[in-house]
Amino acid sequence: NGQDLGSASLIGIRLGFSGTPSDLLPKDFGGCHYQKGDDAQMLHHLTAPAVVSCDFVRPQWSPRFLLDEIASASPPFHTLIDSGAAITGMSNVQVANYLLG
Repeated sequence: NGQDLGSASLIGIRLGFSGTPSDLLPKDFGGCHYQKGDDAQMLHHLTAPAVVSCDFVRPQWSPRFLLDEIASASPPFHTLIDSGAAITGMSNVQVANYLLG
């Protein structure tokens, strides 16, 4: 998990650590220091029409239907951000294998 990956218990020197901003950090890091404006910049980029598009799905959709739509998209998607946790019943590895399979 992020606690283990970011702590000194696995790696003595860490040049960077990325993850969802929260106060849940390895104890080695101390408290989280939020950069003013970071959330606004993220929202700006993730809502820019040049970066993000929106499609409507049929009323009777399933997680596998969404993955099939993503896998067959043209032009292809570069990233899957499941912010609403729509892909349920599958681990991240299972989703990756499904999309790559």
